[in-house]
Amino acid sequence: MSVLNPPSVSDVELSAYVDGEAAPERKQLIETWLARNPAQAAKVRGWRRQNQALRLAMGRILCEPTPTPLMNVPRRKAKAGGKITPLYAGPAESKAPRDWDRRDLLALVSAGSFLAGAGVACLAGYLMG
Repeated sequence: MSVLNPPSVSDVELSAYVDGEAAPERKQLIETWLARNPAQAAKVRGWRRQNQALRLAMGRILCEPTPTPLMNVPRRKAKAGGKITPLYAGPAESKAPRDWDRRDLLALVSAGSFLAGAGVACLAGYLMG
């Protein structure tokens, strides 16, 4: 691809660009692409304003260290062997199959029921009003 016809830029790359984390070799290409795509440039400006507002509102909290109890929060002990399953499994661990238990299924069914009920209520309000 030439600079005259740069390839498309994904939202992930745009987000990294806004956060100052875009790969140096892609930064110029992203800027060129934004110059030719005003709608996307407006979206990026909006993201920057949002980041600035968040920093103003939460800047003090962002500078605080993460509390020690939150550094390695366990989810629950595994059924066999007592191994603790972390709350977040990184990309390498996320490919492992997930064991569903009753609590997981109950939470899923409850969330689905709530969303279905909310949808019915919204539809009824729309049709009656």
